[in-house]
Amino acid sequence: MNRPATVLVVDDEPRALALLRNVIEPEGHGILTAQDGAAALALATRERPDVILLDVMMPGQDGFEVCRRLRATPELATVPILLLTALDDRESRLRGLEAGADDFLTKPFDAVELRLRLRTILRLNRYRRLYEESSRYEAAIRHSAEGIVLAELDGTIVLRNAAFERLVEPAHRQLPNFFDYFDSADAVRLHPHRGPSAVLRATELPLRYGYAAPTTVEITADLVPWERRTVAQFHLRDLTEKKSLESQLLRSQRIELLGQLSGSVVHDMNNILAAIGGSAGLIELDPTHANTPRHLTNIRTAVQRGAAMLRQLLLFARGSDGPLEHLHPGEIAGEVAALVRESFGGSYVVTFQTEPDLPAIAGDVTQIHQVLMNLCVNARDAMPDGGDLEIRVHRRVVPPAATAALGPDARAGDYVVLTVRDQGSGIPAHVQARLFDPFFTTKPKGKGTGLGLATVLRLMRRHGGFVALETEVGRGTAFHCHFPPAAVSA
Repeated sequence: MNRPATVLVVDDEPRALALLRNVIEPEGHGILTAQDGAAALALATRERPDVILLDVMMPGQDGFEVCRRLRATPELATVPILLLTALDDRESRLRGLEAGADDFLTKPFDAVELRLRLRTILRLNRYRRLYEESSRYEAAIRHSAEGIVLAELDGTIVLRNAAFERLVEPAHRQLPNFFDYFDSADAVRLHPHRGPSAVLRATELPLRYGYAAPTTVEITADLVPWERRTVAQFHLRDLTEKKSLESQLLRSQRIELLGQLSGSVVHDMNNILAAIGGSAGLIELDPTHANTPRHLTNIRTAVQRGAAMLRQLLLFARGSDGPLEHLHPGEIAGEVAALVRESFGGSYVVTFQTEPDLPAIAGDVTQIHQVLMNLCVNARDAMPDGGDLEIRVHRRVVPPAATAALGPDARAGDYVVLTVRDQGSGIPAHVQARLFDPFFTTKPKGKGTGLGLATVLRLMRRHGGFVALETEVGRGTAFHCHFPPAAVSA
């Protein structure tokens, strides 16, 4: 239903104003009145009417001059103007057109004709506004730096902009179906659900036919009305360069962690080598070799312990980030717990617990290792004199009412939670607000880069999860990393 229009009536005769009001108001329009040109200009500039009925014969500024001034005002340049005049000669009409009038009505006018003229002018003006709005929308899509695609619900492309075409290689720019630009498993995630709440949150996916190998995009989608039907509107933001830089940053951050662990690892490896050397020396000093089997067992155990530690370090230090695969979170957390137990030293009591029959998660092994190692190193630093460090894996259902207390990324649902808890000093409230900011650190200069928790947050978002903080000053801190269970294949 069209909204009521606002009509500005300009006439110096009060009776003429009253007559026009009586003719126009039954149409449901709002009426503004002015009795001279200056008042009309001021009122029109302030109220922006939908149409102006302007008498020609007025004292001071006549209707032609007022019309010219209205047209010279940018915000009023397109408002329809209907001149009301007792002059019916050709010269007056040409003069009115030159001044910018859209139509004429000769006094005395017919009330029915005036109403019909107003309806026509307002209808044409609505069409003009719709056309201008459509043109602005199309220009915004065409010149947007983001790739934009409008597609039917089955993926058939209705409109694509130049930025989207730059994202894909030339040979595949004109594929008719949007979902064909993605692997089948990823395309399933993009299919819009029918209904008013079919919104796709920001999702990172690789393009099947990207301009670079690989091309990664962040996609958001919503349903929009389009020519009497509903279509899906997809926005694609190029993350290729950002992902490359993030990969370099993550490798650097892993090296930083390895540097922090190196002192403990070297100390522990020295103990392992001392055990091997000591057992070998005892074998040489035992002429009967009666205790040789026991010494060999000690050597074998030490070698296995050292090899396991180095294997974990090499796994953690590898330079490339892999795809998201179905993983068992308990196994990953157990590996990290073993590495932490070996490398942190005897003053730290590392406990590990996992619930049975946990669902798999979709994750990157290296990145989950990195998340847990960052949190464990922070826990160690919070307890410089040693203490209890707990790593726990459990399942949790987050109800909608609890999401606000768990942080801005929290969403309701079922999760597998990896928890790292310490008995350190806790985190004050003024520090919590900046805890995940890049390069923010409370450690002394040279003791940390401030990238650890920022990296944790970024990696958790990549896995579709979130981090919840639990802390109390003087009592300790726990970070709860929530991973959504992997989708079960049909």
